[in-house]
Formats: sequence, structure tokens, C-alpha cells
Amino acid sequence: MTHSLEALILTLEECLFDRVTRQDVTMLGALLADEFVEFGARGAAWSRADVLRDLPEQDFVQRRLSDFKLRLLSEDVILATYVCEVSGDEGPQRSLRSSIWKQSQGRWQMVFHQGTRVAQE
Repeated sequence: MTHSLEALILTLEECLFDRVTRQDVTMLGALLADEFVEFGARGAAWSRADVLRDLPEQDFVQRRLSDFKLRLLSEDVILATYVCEVSGDEGPQRSLRSSIWKQSQGRWQMVFHQGTRVAQE
């Protein structure tokens, strides 16, 4: 896996943390594959249609990404894992995140995402 591919996937993940992207259905749609599904850190499941409908209406919360790692699953499929931290009234909330990105017709799109809460210490 090349450094430029690692940088690209990191940039795409960070785009999904960005306020402008999260409020723009066209930008979100370009990043999420038609078959996209997410299992959230609180146990809910979302389809691509759910995300495109609901995410632009959610209050924006700043997120921080750390411990980013990639695994090549096949020539056109990558697993990204990282820790996401959100600041809240009760202190920082951390979750382990995993995304599967698939390259199709020359562009990378997310096909799966899952968040798992990290227990408070």
C-alpha cells in the first residue's frame, strides 16, 4: 500500500468529520456507496438513505481522529480503523471506528462503518 493511498483514505475519513461535508447531501452522497450501512456506537443501524436524510440535520460536534491504521483487504478494498474522540458535557467520549472503503470506477467510497464505544475509565 502506498503512502499516497494511506493519505487519501485518511483525508476521506476526515472529510466525514467536517461540518460542511456533514451538511451537504451531494458531498455525503459522493463519499458513501449505494450499499453503505453503518452500525453506530450507540447500537443504531443506518443505511445510506438514512445518513443522507438525517446527518445534515444533526447538530455539529467536533471530532478528533487518532491511531489511524489501514489494512488492504483486496486490490480495491481497504479497512480503516481509528479512535474517534468527541468532547461532551461529561468529558471526552471515545469510540473505536472501522470503515471499509471500496474503489469503483476510479473513486473510493465507504461501504461500511461501525463505531464501538470505549468504556469510561
